[in-house]
Amino acid sequence: DLEVIRENLTLRVAGRRVEKVEVRRPGLVQAGPANLSPLLGQKVQKIHRRGKHLIFSFDEKLHLLVHLMRYGWLWHGATTYEVTKATTLCISFDDGNDLRLIEPGSPQIAAVWLVDDLENAEPLKKLGPEPFSPDFTLERFAQALRGKRRILKKILVDQSLVAGIGNAYADEILFWARISPFRYAHTLTPEELEKLWRAIPETLRWAVGEIKARVGDGLFDKEIRDCLFVHGRAGAPCRVCGTPIGEILFEGQRTNYCPNCQRVSQPV
Repeated sequence: DLEVIRENLTLRVAGRRVEKVEVRRPGLVQAGPANLSPLLGQKVQKIHRRGKHLIFSFDEKLHLLVHLMRYGWLWHGATTYEVTKATTLCISFDDGNDLRLIEPGSPQIAAVWLVDDLENAEPLKKLGPEPFSPDFTLERFAQALRGKRRILKKILVDQSLVAGIGNAYADEILFWARISPFRYAHTLTPEELEKLWRAIPETLRWAVGEIKARVGDGLFDKEIRDCLFVHGRAGAPCRVCGTPIGEILFEGQRTNYCPNCQRVSQPV
């Protein structure tokens, strides 16, 4: 989802200059001045992503990191449009449009950081390689998993091992690889390890295409999940074999899988 948001935001705000910034929730800004005043007059040079963070890079080596957490979303439109109570950050640009961070309901836990040293920014320091980057090699992946006595579902959502994979896509990746989410990492054969490694970028690349097909160049206020094979489909027939999709709540995470396509052994 975040990669599509990044691409579509680039079309809207890259090259635009900041005219006004309004921080509407105390505690939103985790680093930098609480009012984000250094952004005034700055031009957006690039929007990129690292893990679950959107990064807006401005003139003078300023970078605004945005983590939407679970329920935050970004809205872009005319400055004249009414600002709602759920808006926690409003950035106005020189073309008459705003970029707003919306956090409906509570708790409001999205976070932003304004930094001038991106490489050493606190939330990015411990992130593992990006699935689409040249750094994400089979050798590095194998090294990260070597000896790990943890179930694969927990491995995939560990941002220090691979950046950017959340609960939903961890389920999809494991389904794509036809491996149980409850297998322990240290039990994988070399063939299974390579299959899982290949499934990570393949699944995410497929998901980006599916989401773009549904939203085009628009922004969206909820997760796009209707294309998924297993996550959120408990009890529904598997789209490959017809077996009802299983669901287990384990260590605070809801995990979905196909009992037939993925051999399942319960966690111990």
